[in-house]
Amino acid sequence: AEEGNTWKLLHALYADSLVDHPKSLDNIIVPTLSQQSLVNAYYESDSELRLLHLIVDWLEATAAYQESATQTSAPVIGNDIHWGNTLHELLIGNSLFNKEKNKAIITCIDPDAPRRQNKIIHSDDKKDDNDLCKRVFTEVRCGKFNDAVSVCISAGQAWRGAALQGWKILDYKPGQMEGTLEVYGNASRDLWKWCALGIANNVSENVHYRATVGIFCGHLQSAIPACQGNWEDLLWAHLRVQIEERVDRFLHEHHSTVEANTTDPEVLELLQSELQTEELSLQQVFSAVKSLMNGKKESKYQTCQRYLMLGQIRNIMQDSLEWIENNEDKFIRFLAHLILVLRLMGKDPQHDIGDTILEKYVTQLIDGLNEGSCECPELIAYYTSTVPSDRQIVLYAELMDRIQKSEHREEVVNAGTKAGVDVAASARVAIKKAITNIQQGYGNIDVTFTQTSNLEKDKTLINKVISSLEWLSLIPNQVDEALWLGNAMIR
Repeated sequence: AEEGNTWKLLHALYADSLVDHPKSLDNIIVPTLSQQSLVNAYYESDSELRLLHLIVDWLEATAAYQESATQTSAPVIGNDIHWGNTLHELLIGNSLFNKEKNKAIITCIDPDAPRRQNKIIHSDDKKDDNDLCKRVFTEVRCGKFNDAVSVCISAGQAWRGAALQGWKILDYKPGQMEGTLEVYGNASRDLWKWCALGIANNVSENVHYRATVGIFCGHLQSAIPACQGNWEDLLWAHLRVQIEERVDRFLHEHHSTVEANTTDPEVLELLQSELQTEELSLQQVFSAVKSLMNGKKESKYQTCQRYLMLGQIRNIMQDSLEWIENNEDKFIRFLAHLILVLRLMGKDPQHDIGDTILEKYVTQLIDGLNEGSCECPELIAYYTSTVPSDRQIVLYAELMDRIQKSEHREEVVNAGTKAGVDVAASARVAIKKAITNIQQGYGNIDVTFTQTSNLEKDKTLINKVISSLEWLSLIPNQVDEALWLGNAMIR
């Protein structure tokens, strides 16, 4: 999953880089009734804000995929009313069925009753509330705000869903009747944020509900406990709050541009005095996330993702030299493909390190072959062709040295030729290596044949040398070379 997520991130980053965006707001801001239109223009012109939003979208999409694959969220029981068990307790009152009345339970059923009366709801309702709040947070974390509201409504708590919708930015869209406008969002969004801070700061409130409200009103501290030290969740929470801070500041700075801005100056002053968020760079965000991970470390994939977000391709290259020493086949494969994609994008600042990684991957593919055969030579030939030509010859010679079955050799030659590898040179290297192995390992062949203990081993080596000449017979215009090497072998 982490590898797939990394590719999705790279695709999103690259796709955004291909789009022409306006460099300034000057040409796109016009007097408008809509705060949302103004914010859209801000996104278009500010590359840093757009990057933060792009990363948030990616984090939410990956979380949604993970949730759909695992389905770990607790089910939320549909109900027409909220706190049904508490209501039942109140309705039976002092009847024979309820001799031991719980005086700690609320006597009113409105949402504010527990806080106003300083009493509790039924334990089963409390559990249902906890499940609901966790589910709502999960839906918001997955970028499914409308689903979060729908879950609240289906659980009989439409008031909770309505409370969350105060976060939406004011917008006006053409109505069904010509010349009319329909209102979307919240005209008193700043006032809602100030009220939402009360929930976010209330430590007695459900931790996931606090986190959900905190995310929408830009209060980071209330969201951190729900993240439980998870890298993706912490990054998402930080970036959501950073986006909120930038958007709010932008709207306040362009107050006069939005004719329908209804925020009272006193409310704005009150909000700004109680909600102060420091603007952080993306690098500072990662540092803050690291400090909250409870001793956990980034995975290698997460480190790559961080470097990609920061545009630090050179750091990926440097760390890759250490990573490939761990011999993790799957991760080496990922690095090799990452190098190839970065080269296609024109972002490979250290070509020599990239070549080292690709060589490592080709060697890994060759080492993984079944003895004497190669089911897909085109694959190895392609990756071999991505390294410098002198290394291509050596690597492909290693492949040839492994292939003993004649039916596979012609396929290897054809695949190498098609990929642009100098197959003839590789064949000569493979043959000379076979000859050298005998010379170095056993010295004088005539003497070796008199030693019966090594006879079978010697025969295997000699047969390998002789059969290696077959490579040249499969390559056009190499008959003379085969004859020369054959004579050298006999001598």
